[in-house]
Amino acid sequence: MKLERIQIFPIKSLDPVVLDEVKITDGLTLENDRRWAIHRKSDGRTVNGKKYPAVHQLRSEFDLDNKTVALGIGDASKENFLLEGDYTQLNAFLSEYFKEEVHVLENTSTGFPDHNGGNVGASLVSNQTFQLVGEWFDLDPEEVNRRMRMNFIINSEYAFQEDELMGVDKQHPKPFFINNVQLNGYKPCERCPVPTRDSYTGEVIKGFQKKFLQNRLATQPDLLSNQIYAHAYMCGIVLNIPSASAGKVISSQFELTV
Repeated sequence: MKLERIQIFPIKSLDPVVLDEVKITDGLTLENDRRWAIHRKSDGRTVNGKKYPAVHQLRSEFDLDNKTVALGIGDASKENFLLEGDYTQLNAFLSEYFKEEVHVLENTSTGFPDHNGGNVGASLVSNQTFQLVGEWFDLDPEEVNRRMRMNFIINSEYAFQEDELMGVDKQHPKPFFINNVQLNGYKPCERCPVPTRDSYTGEVIKGFQKKFLQNRLATQPDLLSNQIYAHAYMCGIVLNIPSASAGKVISSQFELTV
């Protein structure tokens, strides 16, 4: 297996940035991944794609060297905003868009990960999985990628081969290496409503979850005999990162070794 792509999501739930390499933070996540997140002023909860379908129509382009983001709605022209210091203009734009008061928060150590517990710091899936899921729903593999929102994209021999990088349970994650940097396969990635929606418009494919479940079990009839799977609406795997990997750099186009 070979690492083909690295992508991070600087503002949680918004568009990705593709990188040639990424550094592991002291907080054992990927540098700048979900570093910023939009939160409701009323109760502090995160504004994400699970509960806010309007997120899908927000387009974002990042300049991480200068800590700026350009935001626009759909095909409309974009406005530039600072991602450090004074967030007043950015918060006002987002509050107007979401029609409630929100603000952007930053966490430089761990970011705002999608998964909690287990020292979870990244995610991984294969191009072959995207291709197969795309066939199920008549979607381009790149659109499947945008819906699944994973960090590391590998080339494998067949779809869902990435599952073999997990341990038998969450108490025994399986180590593997990229650039001699250790990562641990921790658990399968449970999916939410986001993959059911067009990543640009938010339009829903009706019956997506049911069809996904049926096709995954038809492809892997013994899947649920593995105790690490609570159900079959899973795609990709979640990784944790050992402390020994902090500060190290992972580059794309390197072989993955177990």
